[in-house]
Amino acid sequence: MARIPMAKRMTEGGLKKLFSGLLGRHKPEEAEPREPELRASFEQTVIRLQQMVEERSFVDVRFPGRADSVYQSLILKVDPHERYVLIDELFPAHGQYFISPGDEVEITSVRRGIPLRFQRWVMSSSIDETDGLPAYRLALPDSVDAKQRRTHFRLSLDADSGVRLRIRGPDGDRLLCTVLNLSQSGLGFSCQGNLSERLRETPLLRNCLLTIPGQPEIACDLEVRSFEFRKQPHRHTVVGARIDNLASARQLEQYLVLTQRQQRRETVRR
Repeated sequence: MARIPMAKRMTEGGLKKLFSGLLGRHKPEEAEPREPELRASFEQTVIRLQQMVEERSFVDVRFPGRADSVYQSLILKVDPHERYVLIDELFPAHGQYFISPGDEVEITSVRRGIPLRFQRWVMSSSIDETDGLPAYRLALPDSVDAKQRRTHFRLSLDADSGVRLRIRGPDGDRLLCTVLNLSQSGLGFSCQGNLSERLRETPLLRNCLLTIPGQPEIACDLEVRSFEFRKQPHRHTVVGARIDNLASARQLEQYLVLTQRQQRRETVRR
């Protein structure tokens, strides 16, 4: 249940028109290029953050000087005119006691395998009148650092690959999910039904079981990075997650190498 109406989906072209006037007045300070980091323009920054709103991607919130404290939140709204980003309440909830106007926070996330980061100050905090939950308005960043860090090959899988994942459902039952892509550090999978509420409340999925054809199940934990509920062609939830506490990394590595070779042979034959 969204506390704030989901921002209207906007095409990149539409956003460019919207920001054409803003960009004429706003010129971010130039920074020295830092490879492999990319300094996105103001326009690209707003587009990227808007996409994170629509995808409901989780973000990590840190307070400089308290490196041991990491909280999770969601970006609820991006307003390029008023120049702010609205983020949801912090989880765990005790994080609310450490954040106040004027504080500087660091926001990090991963979108499509690329880590994103920006650091801004808190402009104000408010309590939503409908549910009594807090939200925080941050100054809109001029740019977002995007660093290419995916070091593991991501293998795309067909629905008939036989690779499956079992996770705990809301009732404690095992849900059987189809793995869409797989690497040594992460995976994408699809489960029937709408799991948005479950994943929003519990982004860390423990004691999952990864099934690879012809091999024993591999136990692991999953840290959910993004999810999206889709109604077509059927009601299902697509999830992106990072793999933690993998019981048999060697077993997974062997499967990835063999399957990648097989896919390459089939491509050459075509």
